Amino acid sequence: MKQVLGVFSFLIGLLIGVVGGAALLAYAYQAAGLYPPDDATIKFIARERGWLRDDA
Repeated sequence: MKQVLGVFSFLIGLLIGVVGGAALLAYAYQAAGLYPPDDATIKFIARERGWLRDDA
């Protein structure tokens, strides 16, 4: 019984660690500005630089 409880505790800790680590990594990427721009941002930049026509 003690071993089952230990395995269960380990799995819960592993899950919390993975989710927490992923959230921390996502926050760090966002804070550093490393996420790629979304589609609207790409279209805005293309229009500003004259690469995208509005009538297309």
